[in-house]
Amino acid sequence: MDNMRKKERLVNIIMATILSALMGALACFLMRSRMDGDQLSSSPAFVMYISSIIESVIIGVFLVIVIPFGKWGRMLAGRFGANPPGMKFTCLNSIPVSFGSAVLVSCAVSFINIFIAHSKIPADVAPPLLKMWFPSWLKLLIPSVIVSYVLSIIISPLIIRAVGLGGPQKGPRPQQ
Repeated sequence: MDNMRKKERLVNIIMATILSALMGALACFLMRSRMDGDQLSSSPAFVMYISSIIESVIIGVFLVIVIPFGKWGRMLAGRFGANPPGMKFTCLNSIPVSFGSAVLVSCAVSFINIFIAHSKIPADVAPPLLKMWFPSWLKLLIPSVIVSYVLSIIISPLIIRAVGLGGPQKGPRPQQ
């Protein structure tokens, strides 16, 4: 793997870590805002936040390693003639990683948390797992996508510069 690809992978992992941690915190905040007093007293905030953030980061980093969000972002930006480090490039390049991560991470984290909550409900009164999970995930989905995209636009230029990828490509552009 050449130096440029290593730096791109590092940018993707850093972005996934930051975005996933913030999405995990957002998910926990939204879950806790819908809990009643008994549920809140039996679910310590610190434990919920830490576990949600850890789950999100693990899933988010795994996704960017397995799914080529960075490549898709560059291809999307290239189709519209956007080049780094411009704002048009940043906005287009951020779409796949922010939307893909937001959808998949929020889906997985909400399912894990609902599954755990569902397992604590007596079987005779527990609603079906999917009926309990799906509406919860839908309530989390839109805020996750918005927060992920806005944060991606804000922090990706900073991370790209810090890793040393900022600026337009030098030399001839590779054919796609």
